[in-house]
Amino acid sequence: MGKIEKINKLAEKGKTNQLAAFVKDKDKNVRLAAIEGLRKVPETEESLNALIGLEDDNDVEIRKAVAITLGHSHGSYVETHLRYRLSHETDENVLAAIRESLANIKQEAQ
Repeated sequence: MGKIEKINKLAEKGKTNQLAAFVKDKDKNVRLAAIEGLRKVPETEESLNALIGLEDDNDVEIRKAVAITLGHSHGSYVETHLRYRLSHETDENVLAAIRESLANIKQEAQ
């Protein structure tokens, strides 16, 4: 079984912390699959920290995926990090994803 298949199984089983370990894999596709998998499972402090640790990644696609996934989270901790990224992000696509995620969080809070 390949890593991406394993990630999909972990997501199906709700194994949040095991999924979080894959966000630092060398293979970009594995990292993206793990980030997407974290959207589907209950969030934990470890998973949020793993995602937030990728906000400064060199790869625009990774940063965008992180912003989208964080938009499915709850709480002021995530919102604070996304707001911080608004003033530090340079890519317009990532900025759009951050704004959309902040809107999602605000809507969920209502």
